[in-house]
Amino acid sequence: MHARFEKRIEEGLRKIEAACKKGRQNPLKIAQRVGRLLGSNTRAAGLFQVEVEADGNGMARLRWSRSEPWRDWARLSEGCYLLRSNVLDWTPEELWRAYIQPTEAENAFHIQKSDLQLRPVWHQKPQRVQAHILVCFLAYGI
Repeated sequence: MHARFEKRIEEGLRKIEAACKKGRQNPLKIAQRVGRLLGSNTRAAGLFQVEVEADGNGMARLRWSRSEPWRDWARLSEGCYLLRSNVLDWTPEELWRAYIQPTEAENAFHIQKSDLQLRPVWHQKPQRVQAHILVCFLAYGI
């Protein structure tokens, strides 16, 4: 998890850094971009030390580095999943896939509802709610 968020932050910081080098940037706007980037990737935000400065010409300069002690702390404090099952002939990977499958189906169901712009909340009668769910499943199967 941390590696994925770390990669996102690093790519974002490189883009912001490139924008600063291209031309004149408002330091406040750059700081806001950095804040949004770190805020949307909070799992790894503590790994990065970021400074936004204004030079004599009013251009923004971005400096960032990694904090290795934070990485060590993150490794020690990460949790783990423990799945118990009565199925003995599955590998751990198969068990994990079966555990995650309802989440994936729920996400797909949510996407279909968004695409169809339908919500069960809008329906007042049980038959309409059931029809809504049927339409979503049919759309998912396409």
